[in-house]
Amino acid sequence: MSKKVIVFGVDGLMMPLIQKFAAEGALPHIRTMLEQGAAAELLPFISAWGDVNWVSFLSGQSPGTAWVGQAIPADNARNANLLYQLERNGLRAALVHFPESIAAPAPHFTFSPYWGRAEPCPWELYPPAVFTTRYEARRQARTERSQTLGWPPSSPLAYHDKGLWRPLNTTDEKNLYRLDYPATGKTFLLDCRHATPLIRDGERGTELVPGRWSPWLALGPDDDYGQVRFYPGRYDPEHNDIEIIQSQVTLPGRMASDAQLGKALVGQLGPFISQWAVKAAVQETYIRSTYRDAEDQSLWLADSALYLTHQQGYALWIAVHHLIDESHHLCLGQYDPRSPFYDAAQAPRYEAVMRECYQILDRSIGKIIAAMDDDCTLLLASDHGAVPNEYMCDIHRYLARRGLVTLDAQGRPLAARSQVYLKDERGGLEIFINLAGREAGGIVPAARYEAVTEQVLKALGEWQVLHDGQPRKAVAWALRKADAASVGYWGDHAGDVLFTYNTGFVWGTSRHGEDICPVNAPGANHGPQKPTAETEHSANYGVILAYGAGIRKGYYRDRLQRGPHRMTDPAATIAHLLGMEHDALDGNVIYDFLTRDAAQ
Repeated sequence: MSKKVIVFGVDGLMMPLIQKFAAEGALPHIRTMLEQGAAAELLPFISAWGDVNWVSFLSGQSPGTAWVGQAIPADNARNANLLYQLERNGLRAALVHFPESIAAPAPHFTFSPYWGRAEPCPWELYPPAVFTTRYEARRQARTERSQTLGWPPSSPLAYHDKGLWRPLNTTDEKNLYRLDYPATGKTFLLDCRHATPLIRDGERGTELVPGRWSPWLALGPDDDYGQVRFYPGRYDPEHNDIEIIQSQVTLPGRMASDAQLGKALVGQLGPFISQWAVKAAVQETYIRSTYRDAEDQSLWLADSALYLTHQQGYALWIAVHHLIDESHHLCLGQYDPRSPFYDAAQAPRYEAVMRECYQILDRSIGKIIAAMDDDCTLLLASDHGAVPNEYMCDIHRYLARRGLVTLDAQGRPLAARSQVYLKDERGGLEIFINLAGREAGGIVPAARYEAVTEQVLKALGEWQVLHDGQPRKAVAWALRKADAASVGYWGDHAGDVLFTYNTGFVWGTSRHGEDICPVNAPGANHGPQKPTAETEHSANYGVILAYGAGIRKGYYRDRLQRGPHRMTDPAATIAHLLGMEHDALDGNVIYDFLTRDAAQ
């Protein structure tokens, strides 16, 4: 046997809900990690979202070194980060559904990197969808939002909207429909002439059982064409009221950096899906399909962790599962009493959705615990938590109001006429001076750099809204780049001014043109708020739980007494557990998690 570390990353996992649900008995396997392992909260960097923090978590280096921008990896060898150190020591890492903002070339392995770009994902053949005979009604029922919450400003990120309704194509025969997949030349028939619907593939028929996904069905002669499955929804053929959910269709041959190993994974574990058709939200009729989809994905990840570490010799496996973060965005705003949309009578319904999502995670953790060997350490970790939204902030409109940005008729900044700007790929908390001689088309003379910087800092400090008759500041803190080393930022890629919003304030835009106003729909966020944002029921801190080889039992680090660990500390700890030096990394070994023998 050899030393190995499994990092089951979970987008948005937070300690207040872990502790609540574990105390209720709803999370028996995670409770085992708490009672027989060690746990602490992690302090995120700004922006408190996954891209920045997972890159720092895995690289072991602060954003000033590690993070260039979303989907723009830094040079591992130049930075001498954890992946480079593993390679130097003859060890390999497997990154499965992990943000592509950190590169892992051979000898490491990547599979289905998390896709965060605007263009179509190259390994998605068909997105998940809900086919319906009520397409026009479904389409017309879509909510036209007067606010978008997310970054970049046009992003509806906070709502997790899917928009995946598709019309069912009729045939000449009543209650017989076509499901066409032109990219592969495949057509299935949805036969609704019986008590339960059937998917017909030539002479073969697959019954769609209520509450279950169908078996995977091939779209071609081999796996390279992808596979699809279906989940029955509404089924009232007599009134032409039929809905059927289709899974995402992915292309195994394009998902893996090592095609042979990627095919072996899919051959052994089945297709991997990265998203689902229905939101993890109380009001969704087909939320059970998402629970099953997400659990299958979570168990697939658990199986791949064991296969790649215990059978294929990878020293480190790391992935990120996204269901819990989605449930926070869509439910925390009606569960937490701090939210303006809290209703005590309705809160248990939203709590139940989040609990179900945590239980899905718990079953996957149980699968890993049951099969890991004595030389394996399991880390359950997250990049941030979340807190309820209260106010929307449009930074471009506010800076325009202060004379620092010029907007076009649609409210978009005009770079050539603006003294400052923000970059889409940098998370929305960094302001760049449009400096002549440094920026393409820069308009601010070098002699005015300090004066414009002062204007920005003053403007951010004065941005406020009346809350219950009292002024409440939108911005928690703002720093010059020269002072931003205290929050992990430096180097050519960092903005000239860095800032973060206060608890409950979220970036976005309003159709009505406000620069700050109450949010008009319930929700929760993490990216824009200060990393230390918290309420009595939720927190923006990430988490780390450790169990197995080298980990002391029954230890919890109280951050109020000892402070949180940092997002760069897990990488140094992984290096230590694998017997490697960690001098090139920014983080510290989490010695208080380790047994006396492991700490030496």
